[in-house]
Amino acid sequence: MKKITLNQSNFKQFFSPVGPLHSHHEEHIWPYDYKDRNSDTLLVTIGDSWTFGSGIDPSWPEHLTYTNLLPEQNNFRLDNLYGNLISKDKGWNWLNLGFYSMGNQWIANKVFELRGLVPHLEFKKIIVMCVLTGTARWFHTWQDGHIDYKSHFNNNAMTETQHYENFLLDINKKIIEQITHLTNSAGNVSLLVGTNGVDHCGFNSLREEQIIPLPWYRLLTDTKLNGISVDIDSIKYLPSIENYLSSEQKFAFQKWMMAKIDQAEEQNAMIKDMQYVSSDGFHPTHNGHRKWADYILQKIL
Repeated sequence: MKKITLNQSNFKQFFSPVGPLHSHHEEHIWPYDYKDRNSDTLLVTIGDSWTFGSGIDPSWPEHLTYTNLLPEQNNFRLDNLYGNLISKDKGWNWLNLGFYSMGNQWIANKVFELRGLVPHLEFKKIIVMCVLTGTARWFHTWQDGHIDYKSHFNNNAMTETQHYENFLLDINKKIIEQITHLTNSAGNVSLLVGTNGVDHCGFNSLREEQIIPLPWYRLLTDTKLNGISVDIDSIKYLPSIENYLSSEQKFAFQKWMMAKIDQAEEQNAMIKDMQYVSSDGFHPTHNGHRKWADYILQKIL
């Protein structure tokens, strides 16, 4: 079997880009990072803007994007990302698959692409660390177009608010089942799953040693979300559920949605008030990345 050596210039061969379908970027880009430290262990970090490093320098303007980062700004981002800090401490190679505004299904898709590459990589051990974001981000879009939601709502009562809460939980549960199925099928791959600014949700299929116990936000604030797993970016996708509902179902859904909006606003306010938050009010700064990296190193790795 032909072996592959990863480098900063060959991502196009193995990983799909982000572009108009995923973000405000009109062109297709491969905003991924790789550090080669001549190690037989590879750390792979997969996530959204928190993993990519949006706002990692608190002096950056809110509109700064991947395509207009200056070289010195991008170097600062790379040097201070939690994935780089962890892998540098351990002397491991590091692959970062993260980008802003991505959802949990996108994260699972990146695990799928990585899994196809694993047999061709010459690493004794690959640690895949997925940092999940708000549940249902990019719900009912091209990312989950293969799922027949209409049949689900037609074949289930969905007349109580708890039915919709269970549905939300099930979205994350199925995504995590996809991830564990992929990683468990490779003998040299181990999995760690955590969350960024939301609480754990749908972690049923994970073993204890696969779970990062504290959400990232818990290291940066005394506030506890008490089970909130949605955020402002996720909540805007959920109203499309109503297109599938009967009049009786809509009443319960609308009542549930009001509670979800309140929760998303509560989560948003918590992020803005947490320690080491960027000027945009949504992301941890380099100090927040250091806190997360130190926690992983001390408690897990």
